[in-house]
Amino acid sequence: MFKKIKRIVNELRANQRKLIYAQEQLYASNKLRAILPKAHFIPETGWSMTPKALLHCLNIIQIQKASTIIEFGSGASTIYIAQILKNQGMDARFYSVESDLDWKAAIEKQLEVLGLDAYVTLVHCPIVPVSKELLYKQQQTWYDTKVLSDQIGTVIFDFVLVDGPFGGSTPYARYSAYPFLKDHSHTDTVWFLDDTGRPMEREIIQTWQAESNLNVSLNKRYGVLASATKFDASPYAFE
Repeated sequence: MFKKIKRIVNELRANQRKLIYAQEQLYASNKLRAILPKAHFIPETGWSMTPKALLHCLNIIQIQKASTIIEFGSGASTIYIAQILKNQGMDARFYSVESDLDWKAAIEKQLEVLGLDAYVTLVHCPIVPVSKELLYKQQQTWYDTKVLSDQIGTVIFDFVLVDGPFGGSTPYARYSAYPFLKDHSHTDTVWFLDDTGRPMEREIIQTWQAESNLNVSLNKRYGVLASATKFDASPYAFE
């Protein structure tokens, strides 16, 4: 009898957590919809960042006044970030790095339709063998650093969003972002890694933390690495 009651209680708690998670995603979706000036469909798949993750990124950009931004992996985030920069009249440099030419073209079209193409520099960057200075464990590939270096020059970034390369392309596919951009960051740079619900991405952000001595905040599907002095820009939580 006691085991049955315990099982029921655990199921109720699990269902409550699922409900809270759904409420937070719905809240974030409504906030994101309000950002766009007109009704516009943005494709989202099971690989896309969650609405809450997107909202968290926008909070960081606006609250921390990030004026130099780079993201790895173009998508819905590219459109929302460009839109918030336009809405707020921010004088910012925003680079979006994408390895797939067809997807890059699709995002460019979306940006043109919304009049946002002037607010982001889309960079096509092929995936190539990773140098030993940037690899982690069994990692084999990452973005072409020569292309990246030519594009970003000496820019120091306030916000780094890592949602690429595709996690299944090689073990620890996203690790190299931190060692590559370490000299393009400052003590208050905020690092955002999506998909930390997966073991390799979680290990990546924990390794970044050990290498940087920054604080890490883990959410269900993403993690944020930042100085302990930075204001917490997390979206409203239903807990």
